[in-house]
Amino acid sequence: MEGGSTRLGRLLPWTWPVLLAMLITVPLLAPGYVVGYDMVFVPDLTLRLDLFGVTTALPRAVPSDVLVAVLDEVAGGQVLNKLVLIAIPLLSGLGLTALWRHLGLGGPLAGAAATTLYVWNPFVAERFHLGAWALLLGYAALPWLVRAALRLREGKGLPGFLLAAAGCALTASGGITGLLLAALTLLWPGGDRRLTRRALLGAALLNAPWLVAGLARSAPAISDPAAVPAFAARNEGYGGTLPTLLTLGGVWNADVVPDSRGQLVPVVLGFLLLVVAVVGMVIWWRQGEHLVRVLVVAAVLAVVVGMAGVVAPGFMAWAVREVPGAGLFRDGQRYLGPLVLLESLAFGVALAAVLRVVPLKWVVGATAALVPIAAMPSLAGGDGLKAAQYPADWAEARRVLASDKGTGEFIPWPFESYRAPAWNARRPVLDPMPRYFSRASIVPDELIVDGRRLPGEDPRATAIATALRESVRAGVDPTGTLQQQGVGWIVVDRDAGGPSPRDMSPQLIEEFSGPTVTVFRIAGTPTPQGTRPWVVILVLAAWTLAGAVLAAAAAGAITELRRVRSKL
Repeated sequence: MEGGSTRLGRLLPWTWPVLLAMLITVPLLAPGYVVGYDMVFVPDLTLRLDLFGVTTALPRAVPSDVLVAVLDEVAGGQVLNKLVLIAIPLLSGLGLTALWRHLGLGGPLAGAAATTLYVWNPFVAERFHLGAWALLLGYAALPWLVRAALRLREGKGLPGFLLAAAGCALTASGGITGLLLAALTLLWPGGDRRLTRRALLGAALLNAPWLVAGLARSAPAISDPAAVPAFAARNEGYGGTLPTLLTLGGVWNADVVPDSRGQLVPVVLGFLLLVVAVVGMVIWWRQGEHLVRVLVVAAVLAVVVGMAGVVAPGFMAWAVREVPGAGLFRDGQRYLGPLVLLESLAFGVALAAVLRVVPLKWVVGATAALVPIAAMPSLAGGDGLKAAQYPADWAEARRVLASDKGTGEFIPWPFESYRAPAWNARRPVLDPMPRYFSRASIVPDELIVDGRRLPGEDPRATAIATALRESVRAGVDPTGTLQQQGVGWIVVDRDAGGPSPRDMSPQLIEEFSGPTVTVFRIAGTPTPQGTRPWVVILVLAAWTLAGAVLAAAAAGAITELRRVRSKL
């Protein structure tokens, strides 16, 4: 029985995800903030209206930034940062374990192997390094979502389903993935239609904050067609983009790809995992279980989206230019979650079949469970991520900015999206200043990918960037444009280098200067930036509906838990 009757066999399913999570994150738990690329945590993210999506920028961090702003009031930004790092692999592993046990596909050894692959794979490693923490929390929620959807088909477990759907909805792409997987699972013939409608309506409402914020923007949510090839999936040395995706890699940013990807042993092991997973899919399919068919459909759609920018760049370029919201799919590789879930479960199914007929079951099972780790050992310890401390003078600069109650947002200087600061060991990170300081800011959203500058989508940021470039080119003072866009402050990251803003605007008033940051106030009064009342009402209504669904789900889950405990 694969060791399932032993005490170790009973403990293994729940201790193994904990061990995997510790192996990945323990070095990252040192004092300090683990920041890199899009993962930015600060001591205290101030809850502001722009975090809800009432802004001219695209709502890329809606609703995750609001969640952080609320929770860091309880735990503090540094503790929250550590909890998120642990939660990603831990919830992924525990969720896969719970789903495996619910499906009854095999014993604890096969389940442990399936869990390892779901926690330890190129998709997780690349997105982890890229700082996509909210997307990965949504990925961690997927097995919980599927398990809850299966329970819903039996007429129970609506609160758990909605809580899992809320985890997916932390990002737009995660919400889309969760809605797709939930709809396929619930709408497959044989479920409770009434409960299905309630569940899908609740899941849709949980995604309302980012959806309504995007639709309510004054400017259309379209992107530059040049972003399609820039964010398309890449071949990582696996014989093409499609094999790379099927081996669960292919992120657009080559700098975050683990060093082991493309090397001989990892390539061999990667294809071995894929072949075993395919065998497991065939075995599972023949058992007549409807979930494998659901996951195959979802995985095929995920691969189609992931390949779209490669095989149909012209169509994708037209779509992102003409269709509002289509830019969500320019980075198609981030939708691979259903494929990873399918391959992980199928890998476990194949191993379960092998363990029924071979001797030395523990040796074979343990070896199989370690193969994903051997295929990508660099994920141990966080794949190069390290904890760092913000410079001490940033806290004083924050107090200076907060002490002035006048109007006017600030812009970071240089006006670029990413930094590679010395205090973070020159590791690239999305500029933390807009989150670190309590005053609202206009965030630069142009990106440089492979040496090419991609235009942003925020019209105010575009106007400012254009004025600053014109100032460099022709010596035109940009102060008028800055004030017209509502800018009253410039915060200089001295570590980033470059010319001083006083070279362009000599009348700037220095309010604070420290070793790494300088705060300038722009003389005069910035133009107030009016917010359309109906936009505020719509966005806050969407948040209210989502919050009501989440509160009802939490209350229902507590009630269910008490009911279960009372029966023990």
